[in-house]
Amino acid sequence: MQAMTSLQRRHRVLASITRSRLLAVLRQSRRPMGVRELADAVDLHANTVREHLDQLVEVGLTAREIAPPTGRGRPKLRYAAAPEAVDEDPQAYRTLARVLADELARLPDAAGASVDAGEHWGESIVTGTPPAADATGAVRRIVELLDDAGFAPETPTRPGEPIRLRHCPFGILARDRPDVVCGVHLGLMRGALRELGAPLDAVRLEPFVAPDLCIAHLGSRSDG
Repeated sequence: MQAMTSLQRRHRVLASITRSRLLAVLRQSRRPMGVRELADAVDLHANTVREHLDQLVEVGLTAREIAPPTGRGRPKLRYAAAPEAVDEDPQAYRTLARVLADELARLPDAAGASVDAGEHWGESIVTGTPPAADATGAVRRIVELLDDAGFAPETPTRPGEPIRLRHCPFGILARDRPDVVCGVHLGLMRGALRELGAPLDAVRLEPFVAPDLCIAHLGSRSDG
């Protein structure tokens, strides 16, 4: 397998909406930030934030330093956006997302084109990772992917249960363009599951059944 370039590794890391959000917070900060500050800013557990920060540091988008000691205990780490990362404007990406969503909505088959785009996104995120051997492993992997992407999914407690998504990282845009944005998210799950060789497929996404709830339905993959 051909090794990924530095630019490809960065793109893979930034495919995660959570890591993109963390980088956006660091870009806007005038000083280095600690893990707990960042966890509060993106409403995630500190251990989850550490894992994402490690990947941002690995590809050179974030710098890590040891904070000056303030007493007993292990030294704390602080993080800042790397100089080249500061050149990127988060607002520009939000504007671009809206422009692209509006253009997709103009197509004769906007919903189908959106699902296709999402499938390519999902495939790219999991390419090169181990396959999902069974349905249980497939659900676990897709929940991890959705969590990484900022959907705050709830892990199903029984086989066949849908995945409850408690946060939409594109909330405002998704409400304006649900046919496009929700189609991309459905495709994201389909593409990832297919690339993982999973025996499951994402068959339906119910958007905003409650203000803080979307529901993703999985089913057996059809042979035909």
